[in-house]
Amino acid sequence: MASDLAAFRRMERYLRGAAAQADFLLDLSNVVRATELGGAGERSLERLRLVLAALREWTGDREVTVHAIADDSLMRPDRDRDFPDPAEGALLRAWRDRGLIAAIAKADPDLLDHAKVLGTRVISADLFRGHRGEHPWIQGDREHFLEPLRGPDGSVRLVPRDMRVFADREVSRERERDGLKARNLLDFRGRPRSEVLERSWRCPRTPCNPSPALRSGKVVCRVHGTLLTDLGPRRPRLQLKILVDGVCRAWENLTEDDGREFTLGRAHLARIEERHLSDDRRGRVSRQHLVLLSSRGSLKVLDTSSAHSRIRTLRPGQEPTPWVPLPRPDQPAGGAGTGSRGPGGVRPEGAGPERRLRGFGPDDEIELVPGVVLRRSGQRWPGERDEGVRAKPPRRPRGGDELTSLG
Repeated sequence: MASDLAAFRRMERYLRGAAAQADFLLDLSNVVRATELGGAGERSLERLRLVLAALREWTGDREVTVHAIADDSLMRPDRDRDFPDPAEGALLRAWRDRGLIAAIAKADPDLLDHAKVLGTRVISADLFRGHRGEHPWIQGDREHFLEPLRGPDGSVRLVPRDMRVFADREVSRERERDGLKARNLLDFRGRPRSEVLERSWRCPRTPCNPSPALRSGKVVCRVHGTLLTDLGPRRPRLQLKILVDGVCRAWENLTEDDGREFTLGRAHLARIEERHLSDDRRGRVSRQHLVLLSSRGSLKVLDTSSAHSRIRTLRPGQEPTPWVPLPRPDQPAGGAGTGSRGPGGVRPEGAGPERRLRGFGPDDEIELVPGVVLRRSGQRWPGERDEGVRAKPPRRPRGGDELTSLG
């Protein structure tokens, strides 16, 4: 089926290769793949034409311009068959080569960076849930995003979008899904490939904690591309996020061993740079600040610090609950500070008198010291310990427990 390529080429007048020169930012892959906007095929430049017409209508400006950013995958010649006319894919690559549009591995980070720095509105149907950790300004935003919607008559209009507020665990889970998609670890229904994710893997390149990916049906190391060795079932993990002044600066993973206690303290902040966490605040975190107990898929906590930490619950669309103190070792079961949601007495092996531990749920946050907060991540398959923000090994006190130690 031949497309009206002449009409598509006329769209070039509205394209700008530099974000600072454009009136709007456009999520090109999102628009071209939006079958609900009309046009035939899985991909279609007709949808871009409709969105640009809607933008001219919305602004009243016949010469309005956009900086369009696409994922590299939109440019692949072997996917030209997804367009009504393969020449549309070739035209996109020509625009890229001429600098009229940008194509990078993942468009979302650049789109959001430009929107943050320049204050330019973004045209997209994406809620960008997985990027709200790096871009907390998206939460509840009603000014910077326009969504294309198709009307009954087949025309497309743009409407300002309420980006809503998502719980921290939802943001973590969506970010994890983005990572799984990039590693080809989502099946055709968009479900995580548990047959890979629930196994442990070893890379022949050492030292390497592999991040498994699927390529041509084989499990390989995403970094080295080498085949991985299956080491058997992977022990379930919980991930904890350490936030400083509202921004995640580190995380820790712990294994879900029923009845296993872990200690979290100052040593786990060692990888956070001084520009993010002053030595004064770091020093106020005790060496053995919290005791965490994994029990039957849940997490419980006891405050063993000198700072007297506290906990509260955050739920989307609701006001945070009041801060309440965490239970302490010198408070027997039923003592003050346990809160009405206390999980009951827990007597770990060799622990002495019965203690009351507080449940640490997915919607809870613990303030270690002012401005330093611990939350649970929504990730189901947290990465290996040396990934991401772990820039250097932590300094640990003599005899201090590793959170992920096997014990």
